[in-house]
Amino acid sequence: MPIKIKRKNGKFTRYKNAEYIPLFYFLPKSLLYKCGELPFQISRYPYELFTDGKQIELIESDQFALLMYDAFHYLVWEYMGLNVGREIYSGDHPAWKFSHAPSFWIKTMQDEGVLPPIESLVNDIQPTTFFGFVSDEYVDAVLKDIVPKTMERFGMNEILAVVKEYQCFEDFDYRYSQQKNDFKNSYYHKKTKHPMISLEAFQEDYKKNHDGAEWDKAHDSIDLEGDTVAKVDVERFMATLSEKDRQILELRVEGYTYQEIADKVGYKTHSAVKKRIDKIGSKFQEHTNTDIGFE
Repeated sequence: MPIKIKRKNGKFTRYKNAEYIPLFYFLPKSLLYKCGELPFQISRYPYELFTDGKQIELIESDQFALLMYDAFHYLVWEYMGLNVGREIYSGDHPAWKFSHAPSFWIKTMQDEGVLPPIESLVNDIQPTTFFGFVSDEYVDAVLKDIVPKTMERFGMNEILAVVKEYQCFEDFDYRYSQQKNDFKNSYYHKKTKHPMISLEAFQEDYKKNHDGAEWDKAHDSIDLEGDTVAKVDVERFMATLSEKDRQILELRVEGYTYQEIADKVGYKTHSAVKKRIDKIGSKFQEHTNTDIGFE
């Protein structure tokens, strides 16, 4: 149930971001020093967070919400068993989304008695109650226990296993990484049965091997019969697909990313879309007796 507080006009309205207050007091000082001035502007007397107008304004700010998303992501990442740096994956990757969702971790921590429920801070806290900083050692001990429990509880391990099996370009950050490069090499190796060369390189080799004769690419309209047959094959194949599968293919052809398609058709992750497209591709190969690189 959302926490409500009495405003200056006498009305009770939702206290934005109040659910993150118990988690804020769990963050160690060593981490908060990396987060600018805001963490040290927030009172360590929780009573003031519900009675002082300036403190309430700080808690309800977008900066406080962002602080909680980023700070806890920083804490839990190394305990999630991913064995990669935080900068490897993009914001579309489910691991990134999980680690940036404090509500998952708060639920388990409160159920395990690590964090007090927000209601106790509202109803039971005294004006003189002071929350000091927790130690790095305590945080480490808690997260070693809480993170695996949370991941199992909310099915994160199963989702991340599927994502790992069906990786796609949207999983990776725009910056270079060895993991991204390995995936790219693996992806193109699986999609082609022969070495890839540029058109210019092929033309140069052709010229050397044919006494200087030039090679020109055939015009696209030459094989009208082949084009017509291929078009009929595609139309017949599309007729065998479900409405959702046709929608997925059409969106992909239009240039939508896997994540954008997932959002439009109601899939939880972009990896589910990638997996579906691979199955459709395999089905098309069987339908047309061709091999276009799907397994």
